[in-house]
Amino acid sequence: LGGIKSLYFFFGSVAFLAIINATVTLPFGIAILVLFLIMANLGMANGAVFQLVPQRFGKDIGIMTGIIGAAGGLGGTALIKTLGWSKGAFDGYGAGFMIFAGVVLVAIAGISLVKTRWRTTWGANAGGII
Repeated sequence: LGGIKSLYFFFGSVAFLAIINATVTLPFGIAILVLFLIMANLGMANGAVFQLVPQRFGKDIGIMTGIIGAAGGLGGTALIKTLGWSKGAFDGYGAGFMIFAGVVLVAIAGISLVKTRWRTTWGANAGGII
């Protein structure tokens, strides 16, 4: 399938589920299930990123692993802070999930902007499916 197509699928799923969690009042158990599915899709998107990294940064894989791990930690912290802010400001998590969905949609747009260049430069040289 390749890392780019996988990122589209997983990020699209995350955005869809976050919007559902933001706009529909779900029973507690279902809301937790949706949140679990969001986190599972983010974990699989992380795997797709790590499928792309060795093809692009073959010699610097150790450094890039650390940088990507740190970025993931910051993103996880930002999500928690955004949901906490949303609960405090609006007495609900909807705004936080909408912001989260917006960030994911920006990531999808960013991938769309660079995918052709990736596929014609280092992706073509890597010999793998990106």
